[in-house]
Amino acid sequence: MIKKSPLLFSLLFLTIAAFASSGINQNKKRAEELRQMHWKGNDKNFAVRSIPDKWKNESAVIIAKSNMHSYKKEVLAQYLNFDSYDHYRIMLLDNSALEKYAQFTIPGSGMFGNARVDMYAGFKIIKPDGREIEISLDDAVLQKQEVNNKGFEMYKLAIPNLQLGDIIDYYLCEEQNIGLAAKYYAFKPVIIDLNDEYPIMKQRISFEILRRCYINLTSLNGAPEFKLTEDKETEKSYYTLEDGDRESIKDIRWLFPYREVPTIKYKIIYASNSVAGMIPGFIGQPGVIKSSVSVSEIKDLFSYIFTDQGYYSMKLRTEMNKKYKTLTDQNKLARQAFYVARNLFRTDYAEDRLINGSDPNPDEDYVDYIVALSAYYRYKKINHEILIGIPRQISALEDLILENELTVMLKVNTKTPFYIGRLDNNAIPGEIDIDMQGITAYTANGLMLPKAWNLRKVQIPVSPATENVLTTHYDLTIADLNEGKINVKANKDVTGVMRLYPQTMLMDYYDYQDEENSKMTAETVKKSKKTQQKQNKLKESFLATRDDNRLTNLKTMVDNDFDMEFDNPRDLKIEQAGRFEETSAFKYSYATTFKNAIKRAGPNYLIDIGKFIEGQTEVKLEEKDRKFNIYRPYTASFVTTISLQIPDGYTVQGIEKLNSTVENATGGFTSKARIENNALIIDVSKTYKTNFEKKEKWPLMVSFMEAAYNFTQQQILLEKIR
Repeated sequence: MIKKSPLLFSLLFLTIAAFASSGINQNKKRAEELRQMHWKGNDKNFAVRSIPDKWKNESAVIIAKSNMHSYKKEVLAQYLNFDSYDHYRIMLLDNSALEKYAQFTIPGSGMFGNARVDMYAGFKIIKPDGREIEISLDDAVLQKQEVNNKGFEMYKLAIPNLQLGDIIDYYLCEEQNIGLAAKYYAFKPVIIDLNDEYPIMKQRISFEILRRCYINLTSLNGAPEFKLTEDKETEKSYYTLEDGDRESIKDIRWLFPYREVPTIKYKIIYASNSVAGMIPGFIGQPGVIKSSVSVSEIKDLFSYIFTDQGYYSMKLRTEMNKKYKTLTDQNKLARQAFYVARNLFRTDYAEDRLINGSDPNPDEDYVDYIVALSAYYRYKKINHEILIGIPRQISALEDLILENELTVMLKVNTKTPFYIGRLDNNAIPGEIDIDMQGITAYTANGLMLPKAWNLRKVQIPVSPATENVLTTHYDLTIADLNEGKINVKANKDVTGVMRLYPQTMLMDYYDYQDEENSKMTAETVKKSKKTQQKQNKLKESFLATRDDNRLTNLKTMVDNDFDMEFDNPRDLKIEQAGRFEETSAFKYSYATTFKNAIKRAGPNYLIDIGKFIEGQTEVKLEEKDRKFNIYRPYTASFVTTISLQIPDGYTVQGIEKLNSTVENATGGFTSKARIENNALIIDVSKTYKTNFEKKEKWPLMVSFMEAAYNFTQQQILLEKIR
C-alpha cells in the first residue's frame, strides 16, 4: 500500500512462497462455527433488508459492513494468532453491480513461510421476497497462481442468478498461526478510509489485542474515535469504531482519500518488555494507545537506520575508491557516486531479474541504498541533507503514527545542488520523488553523526511543469480517403517524471546495456559454465518474444491515448534511453494506421483532426461541483505538433475552429493552426502548473480541460478543388 515502506528492523516476516495448500473451509467444525457467528449472530445491522430512499439510484448500497481483527498469543506458546473476519451485506441495484459481484476470487489455505493460514468463506443471496439461497463452495474452481515463480492456490466462485434488488451477504475469514522465532513481531499496518464506492448504512471496525501488545492508532479527517473495552480477567482489550450513513465516493479524479475523507490507521506490535526497550520504533506503553509521535522518536529511528555501515555502504565506498580516488570535484564526485550506486545495486541485477520473470525494477532495499550514498558523502565530506517525510498520498507529517509511512530522500548541496529521490534502474540525479513533492518533511545534516542530528522542518519543492514534458510530433498522411485510413508516424520525447511510464512499458535492460557498460566500465562477473548455459537459455527464451511483448505494451499505450480504431503499432524504436543527466529525455518512435478517421461528405471528406492530440479529459456535469481538494500526481506539460499532408486536388476548410487559448493560474490549453508547404500544421500545448489545488480552484482547471476536450471534437473539411 505504501511505496518504499522502510520497516527495516522487523525481526520476523511472512514470505509469499507457499509450499503447501489445502483449499477453503477444510476444517468443517471451524467452518460451521464461523458460519453460525456471521449468519446466526445477534448483529441487528446484518438483519436489515431495506435501504433509504435517498440511495435508490445508486449502483449498490452497503447495508452492513464489519471488519474484525484479532491479535493473540497464548501463554507459553511459541506462536502468535492473527485472525481477520470481514462480513458484508450489499443490495445490488444496477447491472454493473450485478457484474461485479457475479464472481469472487478467494485465496486457499496453506503454509506461507512460517505461518499456517486457514481460509474460510460463506456466500448467500437474499431475494426481495426474503428467500435465502446459500452458495456452495464446492463449486469453487481451483486456479493455480504464481508470484516470482512461487505457486499458490486461488479459487474462483461464481454467484449464479443474481438479479436487481438482490442482497448478497458474504464473509471472508483468515486465521493465521504464526511461528514466533523472536520476542518481537510487527503485524501488518492497517489504513482504512471510511467511505466506499457505494454508500454505507452501517459499519463496524474492531480489533482485539492482548493487553501486553503495543498499539499505534489514530483517527483522521473527522473519523470517529475507537472505544475501548477491557477484560482484566482474560487480559484482552477490545477496540471498536461504529460508523454509518457514509455517502459513496467513486471515480473522483485526482483525490487522495487518506488526505480528505475520514480515515483510521493502526498497527499492533507484540514484544517482550526487554525487546520493546531495544526497538527503535514508535512504541508506547503496552495496552495503551499511542496516537502521536515526537520528533525525538523520529530522530532515534533514523539515527538507528543511518548509523548502519553494512554491505551496501562498504561496497559503494570500495567501488568509488577503486575508480574515482583521484576525482576531487565534489559536484562531479557526488553525481558519479549516484550512478555507481545505481549500477552496483540495481543495473547489475536487472538482466537476471528480467530473464527470470521477476520484477526488473523493484522498490526493495531502497532505504539501504540511500543510507549507503549518505555514508559515502559523509566519508568524502560532501555537504548533503537527509529528508524524512511521508508520501503525500498517505498523510501530512503531523499525522504520523506508523514507521512504515516514512520514506527518505537526499539533497546534495554541492556547487550545483540536486535531489536524490529514487534509485531504480532509470533514475537520474536531480529528480524529486513525486510522492514527496510539495510536502513538509524533516531535514537532518548528513555530515553530522546521526546521534547529533537536530531535525527541523523544510518544504520540499514541486518540480515545475517545464521539467515534466511530453513532446510529440505526429506526421499524418492519408493512406486511403474512401476507407478512411490515415498513416501516422509518431516521435515522442519525454522528460522528468513523465518518462517513467513509457520507459517501464517499452524499454528493458538490453536497450541501455551498451550505454551503461560504456559509461560505468562494468566488470564482467565470472560464472560457472553451467550457470552461464542456464542464463543463455533464459535469455534466448526472453528475446524470442521480446519484440512481440513490447509491441503489445505499445498497443495498450496507443489504445489509452486515442479514441480511434487503429492497426497494431509497428516499427517501434528506442531512440534514447533517458538515463543520464546529459541525455535525460526518453525518446522513441513508432508507426500505425488509424481507421475510420475520415468520413465522406459528397465529393468532400471530413477528418476528425482534433482526436490526434490524444484523448482529453471530459469533465462530466456531476464532476463540476467538487467537494474535495485536487491532488495531481505531478505538474505536466504536453506539447503536440500535428502535420497533415493535404492530398492533391483538395483544400482545407475549418481551420479557424482549431485556434483557442485558455490560460489561468492552474494551467492552460492553447491550439494554433496554419497551412504551410501544402500541409496543415497544428501546434497544441496543455499545462498543469501545480500538483495540488484547493477545491475552490476547480472551476479554473475545468475551463482549460474543457477547451482541450472541445478541441478533440473538431473536424476539418477536405474540399475538392473544382
